[in-house]
Amino acid sequence: MRQDDPDHLPGIGGLDRGFDGVSRRVHCGQGKTRDHIEHGDLGTRCQGLRRLPKVPAANGSGRFEGVTMQARAVMGIPLARAAVCLPLLAGLGSPAVLAQTPPSPTGHVVSLEYEFTVSGLRAFRAEAVMRMQGSRYVIDSKFSKEGIAAALTATFNGSNRAWGQATAQGLRPQGGWSWIQFRSATRTWQVSYRGDGTYGEEHKPPFTPKSYKTVSPDQKRGAFDPLTAAISGALAGHDPCDRVYPVFDSKRRFDVTLRRINGEKLSDGEVKGAVGNATVCEAIMKRIAGYEEERLKQDAYEKNPPKLWFSALDGFERLLPVKMEMSTSFGTVMGRLKSYTARPMTDEDRRTMDK
Repeated sequence: MRQDDPDHLPGIGGLDRGFDGVSRRVHCGQGKTRDHIEHGDLGTRCQGLRRLPKVPAANGSGRFEGVTMQARAVMGIPLARAAVCLPLLAGLGSPAVLAQTPPSPTGHVVSLEYEFTVSGLRAFRAEAVMRMQGSRYVIDSKFSKEGIAAALTATFNGSNRAWGQATAQGLRPQGGWSWIQFRSATRTWQVSYRGDGTYGEEHKPPFTPKSYKTVSPDQKRGAFDPLTAAISGALAGHDPCDRVYPVFDSKRRFDVTLRRINGEKLSDGEVKGAVGNATVCEAIMKRIAGYEEERLKQDAYEKNPPKLWFSALDGFERLLPVKMEMSTSFGTVMGRLKSYTARPMTDEDRRTMDK
């Protein structure tokens, strides 16, 4: 199987890739291969692989020499798993402010930027822009690797858009699309929502799941694309925690539960502009369909799930996601809100909403 085979690419939106490890074929010694590396536990799952070597400093060309494919694979796993929180972290942000603010006939725009590190080294960047006019919303988000992740792992970038209406009667999503690049291959997935809870889909390139990974129409019913799922609670005016978010990411169906843990005060200067105590929640995933049978079992990352911190900011009364933490076999993945802006909508913003 080619590494850029469309059926071998991770689920759109990064969520499945985040929870389920890196979908790639690696050699495990004696000519054996495995299509999935789980949690970086190569010592028990792929006998014969040597230990991860120390990574020397970059040379003048900017390339890291002496890094084996196994090293790249192991490093890629926790970095890819961080992608599960990118749409949630970016998507849950701006709507939490806008949904509970009186609708503005002239419109307003909130932009957020997050940075992610692994063991203190820069690895990911995520951005979200929320445009809302009256009850109408359009959200754009994107994420990309940078720093050590870009240097040592395969290309992995993505972007998402979701749109619809947020009314007093609840959230009425109308559509969404996702684009993902993994190595040299790209995939797009577009969804349109119907009144009965089902929706239409379009895959480019065409995608046909294997028989044992099929997600039935009933299993898809009521589930949202990753970005719409991430914003659904916030746009409806709910606290983001203690809620279940049903997700279908173009290949797999799962639930993400944000469960409240406690409240705590952030350290001074940890997140610029944060005020009051932060609400801390953990993100727990339950796989529903679209997985191999063995993948439906609970894994270590569900036993030690990622944590999200939500806090009010100067000038905003509602909670915004400001921090994320996830333990991995390679180190701790940390995310934090780097910057945010809020401004009135311009004519260019209105044109962007209609694109």
